[in-house]
Amino acid sequence: MLRFALVLVPALWFLPSPQDPAVPAGVLARAQTLARTGEAHQRLQQLAGTWDVEVRTPEAGGAREERGTPVGKGILGGRYMVLNYQLVLRGRPLEAVQILGFDNLRQLYTASWRDDLSTWSVECQGTPDPAAPARLSLRGELTDAQDPSGRPFRLEFDLATAGLVHVRLHEERDGKPVLVQQQHWTARR
Repeated sequence: MLRFALVLVPALWFLPSPQDPAVPAGVLARAQTLARTGEAHQRLQQLAGTWDVEVRTPEAGGAREERGTPVGKGILGGRYMVLNYQLVLRGRPLEAVQILGFDNLRQLYTASWRDDLSTWSVECQGTPDPAAPARLSLRGELTDAQDPSGRPFRLEFDLATAGLVHVRLHEERDGKPVLVQQQHWTARR
């Protein structure tokens, strides 16, 4: 119990209180407004539940097809969606976690990926497209053992159809985007 208190007390120290003279009342009110969930957060909640996913990776002479299961759950009052993946890629099991969110302060979708085949994260972000609100397009630097400094990539989620999700991953090669993976998710009934 003492350990919990020692962790909690420093965390609470950073939270501004309504009476804190160092934090102007207007800043506190803006922070409270920015902490609210909205339409973008509700869109991410469409990923809640258990899904069957087919992963298609283009290769010389065809494509490799594999399967897996992402399980999505809203966390922190619906501010984020955590996806727990169980996949088999190239005959090897892969466990991964991805956290998706919408940053009200910067008006960006954000994603963070971690898996049991690495010890680093892959981060990306992207602004909403008012013309296609159900399509999330995020950009970042894809780092791996082949390229520790990273190479540009784009991750797209198409959430236009209830019960179906389409994901596309593009890497930049020689200055041009190349489709390196497609995923088709179907909600379990």
